[in-house]
Amino acid sequence: MENIISSEICMRCAECCKNYPFVELSQNEIYELEKHTGLSFDMFTNPKGEEAEEYFLQFKENGNCFFLNENNGDYSCGVYEARSEICKNYPSKPCQNEVCSTNREMVLRNRSNRRNGNNYREVI
Repeated sequence: MENIISSEICMRCAECCKNYPFVELSQNEIYELEKHTGLSFDMFTNPKGEEAEEYFLQFKENGNCFFLNENNGDYSCGVYEARSEICKNYPSKPCQNEVCSTNREMVLRNRSNRRNGNNYREVI
C-alpha cells in the first residue's frame, strides 16, 4: 500500500523531499525503515564517514529522496508512517517555512488557474 501525503499542497510540491541530501538517520529510524520496507539499510542509506556507524538517507540521482514517489505531478512518501524525525518535523527552520509558504502560494495559484479553465501549470 502506498502512503499518501495528506496535504494537497505537499502532494503537489514535495520540495522538502528533493535536493535535501543530508537527512541523518538514527539507528532506530534505520531499523523502522528496514522493518517497514523489508529492505536492508545499505539499500537506502549512505555512510556518514568511513569509521563511524552513522548514516544519511540516500537520494536518487535526480536529487529526490529514495522513498519519494511521483505520479503525474502528484508526490507521495513510500514510508510515510516510518519517516524520520527530520521529515516529521519539517518545516522546522525559518528558511524552510519560507520555502513552504512560497510553494503553497504557487500550488494554490495553479489550482485556481485550473478551476478557472486555464490549463497553465507552473513548474515548482
